[in-house]
Amino acid sequence: MRLHSIRLVDYRGITDATVEFGPGVTIVEGPNEIGKSSIHQAITQLREDKASSRKASVKDTQPVGSDVGPQVELHLSTGDFELRYGKRWLKQPFTELNILRPVPEQLSGDEAHERFLSILDETVDVDLLDALDVAQGRSLAQASLAEIKALHGALSESGEAPADHDAFLDRIESEYLRFFTAKGKETGDLRRLTEELPAAEEQYTALVARSEDMDALVDRHARAAERLQTVREQLGQAMNERDEAQEAAQELSGLKAELERAQEAAETGRREEQRTEEAWNRRRELIAEAAAAEKTVQATAADRDKLADREHEQDAEFGRAQKALEDKQAELDTARTAAKSASANLARARARREVRDLRKRLTSVREQERRAAEAKATIGAIAVTAKDVEHLSGLVTEVRIATKAKTAAAAQIIARRLGDTDVSIDGVQLAADDREEFAVVKDTRILIDSVVDITVRPGQSPAELDRAVDEAESELDSELERLGVTSLDQARERADVRTSAEAILAEATSTLRALIGNDDRAGLDAALSRAEHLADESGESNRNGTQPGAGDTDEAGSDVDLDVDSEDDSDVGSEVSSEVSSTMIEELEAAVEETAAAVETAQDAVESARLTLDSARNGRDETRVASVRSQAQHEQSTMTLENLTARLAADREAQSDEELESALAGAQERTETLAADATAARERYAAADPETLEMRLQNALQLVDSKQRQQEADRQEVDRLSALIDDRAGEGIYDKLKAAQEALETLQTKLARLRRQANAISLLRETVRTHKEEAQRKYVAPFKEQIERLGRVIFGQGLSVEISEDLEIVSRTLDGRTVGFESLSGGTKEQLALLGRLAVATLVDETSGAPVILDDAFGFADEKRLAALNVILGNVGRNAQVILLTCQPGRFGAIGGAETVSLA
Repeated sequence: MRLHSIRLVDYRGITDATVEFGPGVTIVEGPNEIGKSSIHQAITQLREDKASSRKASVKDTQPVGSDVGPQVELHLSTGDFELRYGKRWLKQPFTELNILRPVPEQLSGDEAHERFLSILDETVDVDLLDALDVAQGRSLAQASLAEIKALHGALSESGEAPADHDAFLDRIESEYLRFFTAKGKETGDLRRLTEELPAAEEQYTALVARSEDMDALVDRHARAAERLQTVREQLGQAMNERDEAQEAAQELSGLKAELERAQEAAETGRREEQRTEEAWNRRRELIAEAAAAEKTVQATAADRDKLADREHEQDAEFGRAQKALEDKQAELDTARTAAKSASANLARARARREVRDLRKRLTSVREQERRAAEAKATIGAIAVTAKDVEHLSGLVTEVRIATKAKTAAAAQIIARRLGDTDVSIDGVQLAADDREEFAVVKDTRILIDSVVDITVRPGQSPAELDRAVDEAESELDSELERLGVTSLDQARERADVRTSAEAILAEATSTLRALIGNDDRAGLDAALSRAEHLADESGESNRNGTQPGAGDTDEAGSDVDLDVDSEDDSDVGSEVSSEVSSTMIEELEAAVEETAAAVETAQDAVESARLTLDSARNGRDETRVASVRSQAQHEQSTMTLENLTARLAADREAQSDEELESALAGAQERTETLAADATAARERYAAADPETLEMRLQNALQLVDSKQRQQEADRQEVDRLSALIDDRAGEGIYDKLKAAQEALETLQTKLARLRRQANAISLLRETVRTHKEEAQRKYVAPFKEQIERLGRVIFGQGLSVEISEDLEIVSRTLDGRTVGFESLSGGTKEQLALLGRLAVATLVDETSGAPVILDDAFGFADEKRLAALNVILGNVGRNAQVILLTCQPGRFGAIGGAETVSLA
């Protein structure tokens, strides 16, 4: 929307004046009382007041002392329309609307007024017009922006648009207030019916009690007279039934004990079968591994022999070159070979003895660690303990006792068919002369074919019995849920598994403590690694011939070592697992000392002859390296075979393959036998029908007790009931009860319907409001950013503002210091409030926007901030129309691109 011009005739102090508005900033200046505010008021009055209006604000616009009518004509563009709209009030009033485009049209009177308003509604947001209009004295107040649809649209394009459901929210709020106050308390019909219900219920309950008393008196009188005649016979029969049930219960107890023993034996047999099967599987795997290791040994032996032949050929060539050496050289070679062999043998013997001991010890440790880890995993996965099972079993028993007590308290129907007519009770056909007994715990139908159809409705069972059943079942369900099981049997199975795992863990832990002793567990593995490395290194050194010391050249001794290694190769594998005695160690130590002395004696005599062996040594060394590697592979495979063979022999010595297989077959046979025994015991126990027997016993015990008490009570009951019936017969209780019941049911139905409606509208209101608030928080961001962008021109880069969901400025933060809007100075509040309006003007699209009209604004601004405001207004004026009405034009002289209109 854009204002092009306005003409005021006989309007307050203005006789006739026309003001042209530019597309950007227009400054309308003039001294006080010249009529600047009249322009602002005339624009508003032209839109809001019909020409026929005679309200006080219209009369105030008539010039003092003149009998004329104030007249206003406005030229504007809005949307696709350009029009001239004029009115005169009070004297010869008229309304004229001249539409210039898009289609010329002329209207007058109320039709023109309504057409103008409809064009505004179609092309511009009226709330936006009001928000951007700042009347004199209102510059400190923030505009009401929350309901401006044009701003919503602008924010929706740069942020997230909240759903425009204001009308829907109003309907929800209106509906909500039918049931609740603003604070959420019940009101209206809902409150009235809620307050009336207790009195109606109390009245109905009292009448029900009195009518039930009357019915009970009549029924009790008839039953008492009949019971008095039959109770002695029933008591005798009940005693016989009790004795029979007790005898059968004793027999059932023996069957149950037999079943439990059979089930426990079957479970033990199954576990034994599983353990035997696992041992048999491990034996077969060990046999297969030993067979594979034997094939590997044969392959490495063939490769070793082939390389040994090549090595002998190279050694022969090396020997021919060595014949040129003096006798001392041969002696030195022999001595060095002996010394190296003795040292290697000594180191290897020591290391192998340590390897043997550590391997045996660590094998046992790892087996116990594996068992302990498996047991811990089982225990961690099962939370059910034997104590939990015991407690759960007690809860199951309590539920059964409470249920049976409730059933026993119900009325009993004892029926015998006497004739040929078909009789059925609760769907059960009675055979001729058969006697059947039914507990009335629910509606029970008695049908005599072609005679009568009777429904026996149970009375209310004692509250303590119902409560006992509910409490027992609730406690049982809670315990089952806590344990994560669905039944007592499942809990017992899990507890058995956990108990077995705990026993295994205790055994493995105890064994580990004994095996490790005072040593460190990680230290054992490290010690084994060091010993294995030393044993392998010593063997490799011995096979390669020598490890020269400082200053040695290794040549003469290597030739002698060749023969020593060749002789020892066949025994390398067996030495790994052979016993190494202390005597052998001592002998090896003595040999080391003796050969070391011989080497020192011969060393000086052979130094000059070493260079002659270089050419022959190269070929020999290459072959020897390959031979040593082959020998190492053979030794390793031989060691593996020996270990597996030893393990297999030890296992077979403890239990042969045939014994294992026989044990497995026997365990399987025992498992089948024990399972069959358990099945037979279960069938015998089930055939005894324990639940029915238990119900019969409890019922018989209670029946005897009740009949004994009834016999005594019935003697006095008949006379007392007769007197009470006579007293209450004339009260008309049944008619009063029927009326009270109808009133109560009507009230309850209305209240239930209202409460459902109230709860539904409350939930809907909360949901919609939550969604709207969340969406509003998101689309407020563009508005906040625009205010801060404009405001930093005034307050600096340290400015930020907090914006509420209603698009009001809540607080200003400047250089880290936050102050609420209402606590700010008057000038700051005015500047922020006007910045909010200017932000709206820049955000709203030019085609759907409205002019910003400021009447004597920025009166609280100092010179520095006023200069900044001039910059902001000039910037806003590039995209929006701004009209400034002021009596101090110099305050706005720095607005770039502004047009000035003087009314002086």
